Amino acid sequence: MVDDDRSIVEGLALLLEAWGYDVLTALSLSELAQRLPQAPGRPGLVLADHFLPAGGTGAQAVEMVRAHVGGPVPALILTGDTMPERQAEAAAMGCRLLHKPVQIGPLKDMVDALMSGAG
Repeated sequence: MVDDDRSIVEGLALLLEAWGYDVLTALSLSELAQRLPQAPGRPGLVLADHFLPAGGTGAQAVEMVRAHVGGPVPALILTGDTMPERQAEAAAMGCRLLHKPVQIGPLKDMVDALMSGAG
C-alpha cells in the first residue's frame, strides 16, 4: 500500500488486515524502495495512489514491485483524477483503477478478486 496521505495508509492498512491480508505500507516511492527488500514473502497485490510525492506515480510503484519480484503482480491504482487518461494508463499496465473516495464494498470485492487471481 503506497499513498502519501498517512491517514489513508493507516486506515486502509487496518481495513486490509481486518480482511486477513498482511500489509506493507509506504508513504513514497523512496520509502517503498527501502521497505520492499524487508517484505516477508512475495507481494500479492500493489495498492497505490496515482499521485505520489516528488512527482511519483502509482504506476511507478507497480513497476518497482514487479521488478522486485521479477514478474507480474496484480495492482490497483486509487485516484481522485477522473480523466479518461488515468483509466487508459492503468489498463495499459494491466492494473485496475478505483476512483476516490473509495467505497469499502467495491474495494473489498476488487482486492479479493485480484488476490484470488480472478481480477
